[in-house]
Amino acid sequence: MRPPRPSRPPAPSPAATAFARGAELQQTGRFAEALQCFEQILARAPADPLALWQSGRTLFMLKQIDRAIGRLEQAAAVRSGDAQLRFDLGTAYENAGRHADAEVSFRVATVLQPDWAKAWSHLGRSQTMLRQLVDAETTLRHALTFSDYRIETLHHLGLLCTALRRHDEAIEYFLEAIRGQPRFFEAWNHLGNALAAQNKLDEALFAYGQSLGIEPKNASAKFNWALTCLRHGTLNREVWLKYEYRWVALQQNPQRNFQQPLWRGDTPIAGQAILLHADQGLGDTIQFVRYAAALAARGAAVHIEVQKELKTLLQGVAGATCVLAQGEPLPHFDQHCPLLSAPFAEDTRLETIPAAVPYLAAPAERVDFWRPHFPPQSRLRVGVVWRGNPKHHNDANRSVAFDTFRAIFDTESCEFVCLQVGLNPTESAVISAHPQCVNHTDEIRDFCDTAAIVVQLDLVIAVDTSVAHLVGALGKPIWLLLPFSPDWRWMLDRDDSPWYPTMRLFRQPAIGDWSSVVEKIRDELLPVAQDHAARPTPQLQTA
Repeated sequence: MRPPRPSRPPAPSPAATAFARGAELQQTGRFAEALQCFEQILARAPADPLALWQSGRTLFMLKQIDRAIGRLEQAAAVRSGDAQLRFDLGTAYENAGRHADAEVSFRVATVLQPDWAKAWSHLGRSQTMLRQLVDAETTLRHALTFSDYRIETLHHLGLLCTALRRHDEAIEYFLEAIRGQPRFFEAWNHLGNALAAQNKLDEALFAYGQSLGIEPKNASAKFNWALTCLRHGTLNREVWLKYEYRWVALQQNPQRNFQQPLWRGDTPIAGQAILLHADQGLGDTIQFVRYAAALAARGAAVHIEVQKELKTLLQGVAGATCVLAQGEPLPHFDQHCPLLSAPFAEDTRLETIPAAVPYLAAPAERVDFWRPHFPPQSRLRVGVVWRGNPKHHNDANRSVAFDTFRAIFDTESCEFVCLQVGLNPTESAVISAHPQCVNHTDEIRDFCDTAAIVVQLDLVIAVDTSVAHLVGALGKPIWLLLPFSPDWRWMLDRDDSPWYPTMRLFRQPAIGDWSSVVEKIRDELLPVAQDHAARPTPQLQTA
């Protein structure tokens, strides 16, 4: 008897064939083609969890993060018990800056797979980004108990210690990660940041150089290298060029997609209209709007677009043809330049910083309104600002606790004028009860009012905020309190500013030491106040 013919195995379904082909293309980096395969499956079965998952992963590789998250969320709703899927969704959230969502996804992954070091490590990283620093340290140290993913966890611990300003520990973690993986360019970059935070600028530049030697396209290392050079006082075209990498490194303010070309200083602008537009904070706008005069001197008609809070104040800035608020219709222009790119376009050097002040003025009608609030007197009249915008990424480093700052108020022969808006109840009560303090902040409507008050003052003492830039731009004396590792524009090892001739810098002698700064200011302020009190009091002019 003839043996029975073996039955032919069933042919794979079209969906299985498409899935296998998509997985193969995904593995070889052909993501656009892989996505087409998964889309074929979803066209027939829109709820297929595996196709949703893999299309989400593919979209992530194509940097279509929002679409990736949508697909991965759909897949996770069906396959809720899959740790890898939860991890992939957490990674997508992380890249989108949705750190709270990422923390939840990574936490679910650790519950589903408790021995997964990578999930624990990324959970700790998300907690760091959420400033849950105590929990983050516990999580990351737990991740370090596993044998795998150790180098990346050391890197995450370095980032945590940097956030905690424990820079010596951060440096050791980054170095240990680098010893395990010498070509870990992100660790080299973040090592540079920890060194820069200790003002070890030459060592930081070496670390950034190592990072760029491994990955020349690393925009973050290029930007950090530029910041460090600027803080070193090295201003040249190469440094400003690398500062342009802020667009990629910061990922905060997207570049404007104007049809008109970006002016980089290498094409004529005489007879053309150029748009200068704000691209960072209020203080940055006040500092760099000075470049309007330089562009006007080249023969350009200079239109300026700024934050709405600054429009009225900047109406009379030298060189401006018109000043508009963001969101208002723009006039015709031929080229454009972000304000923070103007130093690059102008090839600004330390010795060529346009530092003529004042380049701003308070509106006359506001000055007239505020003048009766501040009649002539013998005491030195001092404006005060002790904290900045709490949403600023570096506010914890640059603002001074009120309990520390308030010691300045006891300096004899002074009247202290509060310029700090948004007082909390404790601050308001202390200032109201203090015999040497004056507070009219409830009447301040905008920067024009602040400018008009500053005009009435003899001196302003402030931390690094937009008000400090305003005072400097008005050409009024200002004493600026700076953290140990300051913003690049204040450089190091000097008590003056090439950007503001009327500014004096008071620096922390050690990280976090504001008490010494306040004590020095009190010591220096008293003789100034006594000298002022000894002068004849000017008489109030009346009509």
